[in-house]
Amino acid sequence: MGIYSGETEYSYGRRMDLIQVFKYMTSFLDKGEQKNWKRFACLGCIRAIIDVFSFYVTVYFISTISEDTVLAGGLRAAVILLMFLSEVVLEMFRCRFSNHFLYYGTQQLSMKVFELFAKEDLEQHEQKSVMQALEIVRSDTMKSMNIILACVGLGVNIFTMAGYAVILTYISKWFGIIASLVFAVLIAAVFLMYRAQMKMYGEKCRKYEIRANAQITLEYGIFEEMKISGHTAPVLEKYHDASMAFTQAQSKYNYRNEIIAVFMNLWAKAIMLIIFVSLFLWGAELSNFIPVTVYVSALSRMATLSYSIVGGLNSIEFSRKPYKELKECLDQYVELKKEEERLAGIRQKNVTFKKGMYIRNLTFRYDGRENLFEDVSLEIPAGASVAVIGTSGAGKTTFLSLILGLLKPQSGAVFYDDYDIVSQSDTEGACQAKIGDIVSYIPQVVYMNGETICNNVALLAKQTEIDDERIIECLKYAQIWEDIAKMPEGIHTVIGENGTAISGGQRQRIALARALYKNFELLIMDEATAALDMETEKAVMDAIGQVRKERTLLIVTHHMSLANECDIVYKIQDRKLVRVR
Repeated sequence: MGIYSGETEYSYGRRMDLIQVFKYMTSFLDKGEQKNWKRFACLGCIRAIIDVFSFYVTVYFISTISEDTVLAGGLRAAVILLMFLSEVVLEMFRCRFSNHFLYYGTQQLSMKVFELFAKEDLEQHEQKSVMQALEIVRSDTMKSMNIILACVGLGVNIFTMAGYAVILTYISKWFGIIASLVFAVLIAAVFLMYRAQMKMYGEKCRKYEIRANAQITLEYGIFEEMKISGHTAPVLEKYHDASMAFTQAQSKYNYRNEIIAVFMNLWAKAIMLIIFVSLFLWGAELSNFIPVTVYVSALSRMATLSYSIVGGLNSIEFSRKPYKELKECLDQYVELKKEEERLAGIRQKNVTFKKGMYIRNLTFRYDGRENLFEDVSLEIPAGASVAVIGTSGAGKTTFLSLILGLLKPQSGAVFYDDYDIVSQSDTEGACQAKIGDIVSYIPQVVYMNGETICNNVALLAKQTEIDDERIIECLKYAQIWEDIAKMPEGIHTVIGENGTAISGGQRQRIALARALYKNFELLIMDEATAALDMETEKAVMDAIGQVRKERTLLIVTHHMSLANECDIVYKIQDRKLVRVR
């Protein structure tokens, strides 16, 4: 089952329409990569023609070599050498185009999928893990691009094999026809025999690679707990199981491909042996030696091509699951771009926060669950400090996601002055606005990118626009500058992946500095001071009070002492937000 729901355009059952898959994948490439795959295909066809033609010419030259003069023999040798050199040059260009196409095409697809993940709705975003997203963006894109190369390779190999079949038929008459038919049946039989297994191995490799990578992430996430408890066995065991399952599936896939090569070579040798025995039993004369040699050489080449064809088909089956997952994402990407195109024609509005926020008749529930909020209405006046309290699981963070536009309610409106983020309209009609221009948000779970303190405070700013003086000012307001000033590199100190080199309280204060670095009218904090001691928390709130001046503060907290410092307090109860002060 894919990450995204909905019907898909193509069937992923027993039959995969390679032409439709090929057209679908190439439609997402830019003009440069479109030209590259066409060049790759053209070079492959030209090389196939030269391959078959050079074989035929070589056979012809050998059969008439006794009639040659010295000059004619030299010319023929030069022609053969020229054809071989042409094959080498064409193969070099083909390799260049195929590699460029594979890696640059993969980069284009990965950018599209990554853009989708960055812009999709919160509910969709949370339906997949980090490891699933990583697998799609980095691995599935390359495996799907390989399908295009495999399809082109199939076409070229079939074309080449048809050329050899014509030569065999021309030289050996009905022996050539029989041999060609045997190879065609052999290819179909072997592919159908192993098709389901190749698909299964591809699915298993993908599934267990995600699981193994997830255990590596988990080990870094719970390192302290694991180290203290001394219980590393469960994590190691889960990684071992997932890694071993991946290894077994990948090993079996490679083994099957090698077995297919052995099997097809045996068949080719068997066919050759049958021909030799038949010629011997029928009393073939020595004059037939050269045609037989040609026949054996052509059969050997056809055996290699047959394996390449089956190998290409197997690689496509192996990549079926990655392609399916990628296609669902690309379908979503197409819809995203259509929506962006539609919105581009809508009036743009600069959202303001002079009056405040007005929530009217808001109702929300997660899919398949009962209502979390019902007919909620409240006001957050501009310039006020507002606290939202409630029991654990009451929906405090969900409420913030609704007023920030991260979640869509089933009904109701959320106004920033006169702009409703739900219907995306104001008093003049439909319009577009970015509430991020006036809102600064500190989430409950703070992410640090493992770079410097400076880059974490100015997280979404361009490198050339970072203001060190402003960063230091924000760090002072967040009550952490004294700690950072003592560090050897100051604001340029690297803090480790997700802030592992600093304390939890320091992480939250850096997150606060990040929020203060941005110009805002409304500061929203989701339990942002939970990891601070009471003295530091009070100092931080006093600093925020100095910074915000006439700005608005909305906090979610379970600290009543903090809530009591606010002008207005709302409590979540009975699916409503009730004003308690």
